[in-house]
Amino acid sequence: MKKVSSLLLAVFLFLPTWAQADGKIRGKYEVIGDISKLKNVKTIEMSEFFNYSCGHCYRFLETSKRLRSKFKDKLLHKKFPIYWGNQTAYPAMAFYIADELGIEEEFTQELFDTSFKLGVDIFQPKVIKFLARDFKVGKEMTEGMQSASIKSKTDRSLEMAQQYKANETPTIIINDILKVAPSMTNGSTDEMTDNLELIFTDILKNNG
Repeated sequence: MKKVSSLLLAVFLFLPTWAQADGKIRGKYEVIGDISKLKNVKTIEMSEFFNYSCGHCYRFLETSKRLRSKFKDKLLHKKFPIYWGNQTAYPAMAFYIADELGIEEEFTQELFDTSFKLGVDIFQPKVIKFLARDFKVGKEMTEGMQSASIKSKTDRSLEMAQQYKANETPTIIINDILKVAPSMTNGSTDEMTDNLELIFTDILKNNG
């Protein structure tokens, strides 16, 4: 009995602090930072890198609402539009202009709907101008497109995406420590959202 007790004590002492607290984070993710720092986290920072031509991103517009509804003020959702290939920067710049005007969520939804429901190429400047007129922010959108600060924000999104190696969309970065993408969950946005819910629940539970 004494030997068994000694063995259990040795195992306990050499277990990582996170494991002692039964703090294993379930789910599928890539660790890109110091995971031990999640132990003191009270708020989830979910950074989403998305592209306006991405069907998974379009679906995540809807499924992410479930995450925001469940975790409320414990979840900070930051979005970063990116683009590639022959795509233009116009939708990404429009995102930041709309964000400054307080209409980002509605404008983003309209851009995605225009692309996927109507099959319109939203990377054309005339499409952005048309939608801006509909939202009665034509003047602000035109001025914003000439703004150095808007260009800086757009460029910064691309730099961050490169830094995090966000090679697919949406790529989700959690507190600069965990990385999640649809390819980790069979290419399904719905499964990715379930996966994020599991991860968030465990992080907050372990710190509660």
